[in-house]
Amino acid sequence: MKKIKLKAKYRKKTGSNYNKKLRNKNIIPAIIYGKNKNNILININHNDIYNKILKYQKNKKIYFYIKINNKIIKSKIKYIQKHPYKNKILHIDFIY
Repeated sequence: MKKIKLKAKYRKKTGSNYNKKLRNKNIIPAIIYGKNKNNILININHNDIYNKILKYQKNKKIYFYIKINNKIIKSKIKYIQKHPYKNKILHIDFIY
């Protein structure tokens, strides 16, 4: 089982226009959700996660320890939305 540490920031806004502005700044919008838990909207630096995902993509047992402010959330990737022809991640869904 691989453990990967990530830094993220809370995201208050949603919507395609706002997310497009984030992606232009090399930031990926993401969400962390779980059963009977509140959804957490976050932003992650594209380069930080892209390199880690490519390196461990075939390993199914990857746990991400996402640090938001001083809180650490253990999660796994549920879904990654990628651009159809560019090597870019558009959105990530984490579960915890």
